[in-house]
Amino acid sequence: MGQSNLIDIEIISDNENFKIIGSEKKSILDLALDNNIDAPYSCQGGICSTCIARIKKGSVKMESNQILTDEEIDDGLILTCQAMPTSSSIIIDYDDV
Repeated sequence: MGQSNLIDIEIISDNENFKIIGSEKKSILDLALDNNIDAPYSCQGGICSTCIARIKKGSVKMESNQILTDEEIDDGLILTCQAMPTSSSIIIDYDDV
């Protein structure tokens, strides 16, 4: 009881690819920072858009979003500080925004 599923995550940032294993209970940004990936961020509250990235594979659920339009979300943009993994394999690209 209380176990979380492990997620295969690939993060692309500054033309580097990082492969990590993460929990569905942590945001993409927290998982990146936990693995010493120099991901962009500032407010961590879903309002500044510094942590914006594009999801290339998989799915996430954003806990809060004060900045992205529905069209931007439909185009694959996410706020990684608010994005919780909802699929078993995810690719996130900070460079493609």
